[in-house]
Amino acid sequence: MDNMGVLARDDKQFTLIYSSNTRVGKHTLSYLQGIEDKVHTVDISKVKVPGTQWAEVADAMNKSIGDLVDKRILEDDGTDTSNFDSDDWIKILQNNDGVLTQPIAIHGKETRQIENPPDVMNFFGVESAGIEKTMHTEEPNIEPKTDDENFK
Repeated sequence: MDNMGVLARDDKQFTLIYSSNTRVGKHTLSYLQGIEDKVHTVDISKVKVPGTQWAEVADAMNKSIGDLVDKRILEDDGTDTSNFDSDDWIKILQNNDGVLTQPIAIHGKETRQIENPPDVMNFFGVESAGIEKTMHTEEPNIEPKTDDENFK
């Protein structure tokens, strides 16, 4: 695994920290692949994020490092996490990328966990990912097309 460099804190830089081994991580990344702005992605399944950067990310969101971990995954494995400290949580994140609860988006000084993949578009200021918005001017046709349909 490579080490991740210093976190960018530039208003023109978008950063997404995610795991490509999680459903939410993959879906969140897919929303960003169509935007024109450059997004720096950090896939923690391939890049080892140093402990100081995990601490910086958690601190930026007023959370503990343990709050970034889906503890249910560890509990399912029979791991007792009640006495874990920051160093323990860092080791967990560095060695088991699937426990990252949600991808983390960074833009300038703002840092946020993305709970719902489409929300990443709003965070990065992309309104509709290039999809045209249309208003329907005709009422839908709900009349039966065959004799055996009943919509009432």
